[in-house]
Amino acid sequence: MPREDRRIIFDLNETYKGLYTLSQKQDDAPKLMAGAIKSISISPDDANNIDVIIVNPQIGEKSKITYSRDFVAAALMVLCRAESIPLPRKAAKTVMIDSDRVILRVMV
Repeated sequence: MPREDRRIIFDLNETYKGLYTLSQKQDDAPKLMAGAIKSISISPDDANNIDVIIVNPQIGEKSKITYSRDFVAAALMVLCRAESIPLPRKAAKTVMIDSDRVILRVMV
């Protein structure tokens, strides 16, 4: 049976928007400070977590927030819905990190 493997690529600004939107909606999620993502990487402690470094250049503040891969995937799916990018409901969705972009991999 044929399978589909699709990748939706987000830059760091788009990723910030998705994380910010979802973190505001969920009470138990760590809140993002105002600023921009300086870097994003898989946590060296746990491959199921993603470390996000946020920098606010106006006040020179920098912070590290750790999210689960599931949370980051959900944040990117929220952004897809806002941009009218269709996602199959039953597809397996995973997050991949590249140097300056985040990839939502959708496999049907």
